Amino acid sequence: MSNDGISSSSPHAQDGCTGPRRGPAKLALVTLAGLAMTLSGAGVAVGAPAAPVQAPKAGVTFNNPRGTASQQEAIITQINRAIDAAPRRSAIRMAQYRFDLDSTATKLIAAYRRGVKVQVLIDDGYLTSQHKRLRKVLGTNKAKGSFVTTCKQSCMSNAPSVMHAKFFLFSAAGSARRVSMVSSANIFTGNTYKSWNNLHTIVGDATVYNSLTHYFKHLIRDKTNLNYYRTASSGKYKLYMFPRAPRRAVNTVLQLDVLNHVRCSGVARGYGRDGRTVIRIAIWGWSSARLNLAKQLWRLHHQGCRVEVILNRATAHQKILSALLKRSPKQGRMPVFDAWQDTNKNGKADLYVHHKVMTINGHWFGRSNTKVVYTGSQNYTNPGTRLNDELVLRIRDGATLNAYDRNLNLIRDRHAKRLTRVG
Repeated sequence: MSNDGISSSSPHAQDGCTGPRRGPAKLALVTLAGLAMTLSGAGVAVGAPAAPVQAPKAGVTFNNPRGTASQQEAIITQINRAIDAAPRRSAIRMAQYRFDLDSTATKLIAAYRRGVKVQVLIDDGYLTSQHKRLRKVLGTNKAKGSFVTTCKQSCMSNAPSVMHAKFFLFSAAGSARRVSMVSSANIFTGNTYKSWNNLHTIVGDATVYNSLTHYFKHLIRDKTNLNYYRTASSGKYKLYMFPRAPRRAVNTVLQLDVLNHVRCSGVARGYGRDGRTVIRIAIWGWSSARLNLAKQLWRLHHQGCRVEVILNRATAHQKILSALLKRSPKQGRMPVFDAWQDTNKNGKADLYVHHKVMTINGHWFGRSNTKVVYTGSQNYTNPGTRLNDELVLRIRDGATLNAYDRNLNLIRDRHAKRLTRVG
C-alpha cells in the first residue's frame, strides 16, 4: 500500500493519477488517425484536405470510452481543434500529468512551426516517446518562447507528490480569445479510450484565463510553496489552485468544507429531489486520509440527503467503503457504485471512472436553490488535497449540473455495479 492507503500496484500506472512514480511508460497504441497524422508530418491525415479552423465552443465535453471513436475522442478532439485554430504569434500553454497521444504531439509541433508560442508542462514521472519528440523540437529552455518542461516532484513541493493539474490555455483559437480548458483528463490513451472524463471550455473570460496563466508561470518556476493556495472568481466560475498546507483550527479540505455547508431539507421548489438536497460524487481515487469526507457524506445520507457515489473499488480504501456502506437506521445503505472493470483479472482496468466531481442540487451555503458542480484534477487523497499541484473548478449553473446528471446516469446504469458490502 502507498502512504495514501491506495494500492501501489498497476492501477496507478494505468490510470496515471496520484500514486508512486514509475519508469518510462510503454509506448501507447497509435490510432489509425494518429498514425496518418504522424506520417503526414503536418498534422493532417494523408490524402485528406486540411480541416477548417474552428473556434472552440464554450461548455462541458464528456468522452464515452464505450462509444464510437468520435465519442471516445471527444475531449482530445476539442483540444486538438483548438491547437489547429491557434494563429501565428498566439500562445498555447498546457499542463498535464501524462502525455502519450501522437495526434496532439503532431499538432503542437505544427503550431510551433507556424509561429505559435507553445509551452508544455508535464509531470516528470512518465517519460514517453511523444514527450521526447516534443522536447526535441521545442527544447527545454524556459527562457525561450516555446519549451517542454517538468518539475521535481510536484512544482511546489519537495515531498513525494506530482504535478497533477490538467489545463490548456489558448490566447487565441480561430475567432475566440482567451480560451481556457480545465479537465479531469490527461492527453493520455487511458483517459481517452478506457475511462470517463470531462473537459470544461471557457471562452473570453479574462479572469479565468489570466489566473490560469499566472498559475502556469508559477508552476514552471519549480519552487516549493506549500502555502500557494489561491482562488479566483468570475461569474458562474470559481478556480481553486493548489497545493494548500493544513492550518490549525481551519478546515483546509475543500470538499469537506463544502459538505459541511450542505443542508438536506429546506430545498426550494424545482431543486433537489422530493424536497431533499441531492449530492453526487464520481471519483477516481479515495484514500483513508480522506475518511472524514466519507463520514460526512454518510451523515448527510443519514439526515435525508439523496447521496450517490460512483468510484473505483480498486482505488478506494476499504475504510472508505466501510464508511460509505454502513447501514443507516433511517435511510438504509447509501447507493455506491463500482465503475472499475477488469475482465481478465490482471489488475489493469478495461474501464474505470476518472472524474473528480461533486455535484450539489439543493441547499448549499445557506441558499436553498443551488445547482453547483466541483470538478477538476483533485482526488480524495492526502497528496491530492495537500501536496500536489491540483486544480478545482466550481461551476454554479443548472445546465452544467444537468449535463453531469445525464453522464453519471449513463455510467451508473450501464457501466457500473452497485456495491452492498466491502468484501
